[in-house]
Amino acid sequence: MLENTVSKFPKNKAMAVKQNNQWKYWTYEELYNDVRSFASAMISLGIGNYKALNIIGFNDPAWFISFFGCVFANILPVGVYTTNGPEACKYVAEHSDAEVIVVENKTHLKKYLQVWNELPNIKYIIVYNDTLPADLPANRRAQVLTFEDVLKIGARFAKDSKNETLQARKEKQKPGNCCTLVYTSGTTGLPKAVMLSHDNYTWLAACFFSQLVHIMPKPEEEELKCVSYLPLSHVAAQFTEMVVPLGLGGCVYFALPTALQGSLIETLKEVRPTFLLSVPRLWEKIEETLKNMSKSNGFLKKSLGKKLN
Repeated sequence: MLENTVSKFPKNKAMAVKQNNQWKYWTYEELYNDVRSFASAMISLGIGNYKALNIIGFNDPAWFISFFGCVFANILPVGVYTTNGPEACKYVAEHSDAEVIVVENKTHLKKYLQVWNELPNIKYIIVYNDTLPADLPANRRAQVLTFEDVLKIGARFAKDSKNETLQARKEKQKPGNCCTLVYTSGTTGLPKAVMLSHDNYTWLAACFFSQLVHIMPKPEEEELKCVSYLPLSHVAAQFTEMVVPLGLGGCVYFALPTALQGSLIETLKEVRPTFLLSVPRLWEKIEETLKNMSKSNGFLKKSLGKKLN
């Protein structure tokens, strides 16, 4: 899917994230190159076929690159809930047979440092959106990398090996093979893992596209936009905020980490997404805001309030 979209829309915007109050963009060509670099880095670092990579952190370009990089390298990407404590993180890493962990910051890194000695299969932890702590244990310093370092390792490896190893990994994959593991939140006992296949996602995406083809603008004529803010450890967000935009050649705009504390509304007003998946609580908050607005003077606002009530 990614290679097909890159061949059609290489210069289309693929991802956007706010840095210093300005949007930073990736084209599909740039996303593709970063995905290949990440995949090559995993092979270079000795991560095996069908081993897992756990990702914990808020929605970010690094989340996407890690996820699709795993797919390219025949590794299983596994989202971890950001609310998980050290023991829950340990359980998912052990259960999924993870060899790499990708964490957003020092806070999540600390969780794994507490249990790393009980996870002998973990070879590396990769940190995005943060610097490495100065007080890393001496025996772990070579195993904790920044996301930027990993992309550089992958770019060098891909160049030296001419991508033959990466191509071999890709050719091992079959439609019915497991693509990713999605865990339940563990509210009723230990988290349960659900295996989702490659053709599960691609078939569902094809069904989704067939329903949208008559109402969505064409990506070669108008930018298709989506806002990513739901937990990517959940299948709904993975499908609607990762797979669907990828297949359509659209751009994913990442909300701020404070999205569900109120900043999402401002992001939606700025981006004006073409489509959006939401949860009931968000719609309720929007309704509450509109009702409060309707209480002020003005014919239009009062009319709106009556319709909502």
